[in-house]
Amino acid sequence: MKLQEKLDQLPANPGVYLFKDAAGDIIYVGKAQSLRARVRSYFSPGADLSPRVRLLVQQVEDLDFIIADSHGEALVLEFTLIQKHRPRFNVRYRDDKSYPYIRIDLREPFPSLCVVRRMRRDGARYFGPFPSTKNMWRAIGLARRLFGIRQTLVASAKKRGGCSWKPERGHRPRPCLEYFIERCLAPCAEGFTTPGEYGRAVRQVCDLLDGKHEHVLAQLRANMDRAAGDLHYEAAGRLRDRIAALQTTLEGQKVVSSHGEDLDVLGHALREDTACVAVFEIREGRLVTQEHYLLEGVAGTPAAEVLNEFAKQHYQKVAAAPQRVLLPEAIGDASVIEELLQERRRAKVVVHVPQRGEKKKLVEMAQENAEHHLRTILERESAERRRGEEAVGDLQKALGLPVPPRRIEAFDISNVGGKHAVGAMIVFEDGHPRRSEYRRYRIRVADGAPNDYGMMREVLSRRLKAAVSGNVKFQHLPDLLLVDGGAGQLGVAVQAMQELGLGMPAAGLAKEHEYVYLPGRKTPISLPEHSRALHLLQRVRDEAHRFAISYHRSLHAREARESVLDDIPGIGARRKERLLRRFRTLGRLRKASAEEIAEAAGCGRHTAETLLTHLRRSGSS
Repeated sequence: MKLQEKLDQLPANPGVYLFKDAAGDIIYVGKAQSLRARVRSYFSPGADLSPRVRLLVQQVEDLDFIIADSHGEALVLEFTLIQKHRPRFNVRYRDDKSYPYIRIDLREPFPSLCVVRRMRRDGARYFGPFPSTKNMWRAIGLARRLFGIRQTLVASAKKRGGCSWKPERGHRPRPCLEYFIERCLAPCAEGFTTPGEYGRAVRQVCDLLDGKHEHVLAQLRANMDRAAGDLHYEAAGRLRDRIAALQTTLEGQKVVSSHGEDLDVLGHALREDTACVAVFEIREGRLVTQEHYLLEGVAGTPAAEVLNEFAKQHYQKVAAAPQRVLLPEAIGDASVIEELLQERRRAKVVVHVPQRGEKKKLVEMAQENAEHHLRTILERESAERRRGEEAVGDLQKALGLPVPPRRIEAFDISNVGGKHAVGAMIVFEDGHPRRSEYRRYRIRVADGAPNDYGMMREVLSRRLKAAVSGNVKFQHLPDLLLVDGGAGQLGVAVQAMQELGLGMPAAGLAKEHEYVYLPGRKTPISLPEHSRALHLLQRVRDEAHRFAISYHRSLHAREARESVLDDIPGIGARRKERLLRRFRTLGRLRKASAEEIAEAAGCGRHTAETLLTHLRRSGSS
């Protein structure tokens, strides 16, 4: 169907529209109260479009749309699609990583603090997101130190410790070390705490994470006075110490609002294709946190629209809503954001632009912070880019290359006795890694027949054949091809290129003496120990080695998991796949209950108990 036909068939309902280019890629996602009116306005003759939007319209060859029940639902759907497709004409976060949250499930008999990467509608309380994990772990540490709430062990935070106990397993004979260093109330051991006492501590932790510090202090002081009045002086002393610790934390938080309100204050700054939005979280009048978010794809976009796009995305991820959101200028979707936050807060939320007084000064402070942070980031990136370009220039001179090696591709092989042999290709451009172009190769040489030269030849041939065949993902050939090794590995690289009629600069970097081998040269080059050229080669070589060995280890771990499960009666291929998808590692599987295993695998309790017995007897993870 032609584009004009789709424009004629657009409904007047609210929804989301997706513009596509000639290749079928989604280049823009937008929402509308009326799809017909909004989308057709782009293509109306004489439409007053900004240069950026005009360029977008010129590239639109097709469109899709999704009807929503309301404008608010369209907002949520738009955010989801932008996160998924990252269209180049949308304002979006510069990094696409998901920020962590703290999760507390109040339905559990003894709730725990748990770090998760996604907020779900599962009835639990969430706090965050935390762009700075340092701030998150500081909050968790304070909560545990003050109130003794256990922290659940998560895979992404093994070094942080955690509690693996589950209430359904029954009490332990004695508490762990966390109890004796006063960081846990020990719900795992009988007689150390009660559900009521633990529940009160959990509620205080929730208030603390919500920023209700004065409320928590008032409760602690009341409890201390009550304990002292009942002659429980040890308990009163512990409460006194908690009050002192919390007051020390509050001393580091600046009082910025005399009204004691819960505010979010936003400031923004734009430069070229990058924007920075500063978000001040003020709770009970105190500046609790200040975070900075970098956005890309803003060139040619008005500042108000950038702020609008950020607010739409940001406030769909926050776990708690403030009373007011203060902005430096008006945005188009303020009313929709108010509705979204009011649903989350279950009270009125106002999004507005202050014109005078204390709130106006807060916005100006956020503006200054955003401008300073963006300037610092861009200056640092400019310096790093300049150092990378200088290192590339030094490398060209040191190796006598015809052009500066702006694009370097490095290759490495990882295996143990030929088993699980893998190859890795990494890319550096202008002295910096370009991770989106990294590639991994599963070596096709039979296991048990190690041949480093043959493996290197296979990986290089596969990469270069992809370029010769016209594969667009491999169309860019390097200015320098680097292999990990000496003259032998370099010879293999040269031969692989010659077989395909290719000729490009190549080098080998031998790790033992850091000699650089070049084609047609009998003796290697020894670069000065502190030269930028050598440091660049070492960084590239080491990154290739790291990437290769991480892939090799993942394959080895996968085989270890699968081989252990293969020996257990009643666990076939399908059940094994379900268990590995749910628990990921044997360590987690071993700690699971029989009920959890039966549910995940779709088997009976007897089979689940047999699996647990077998795993615990094997003792391997």
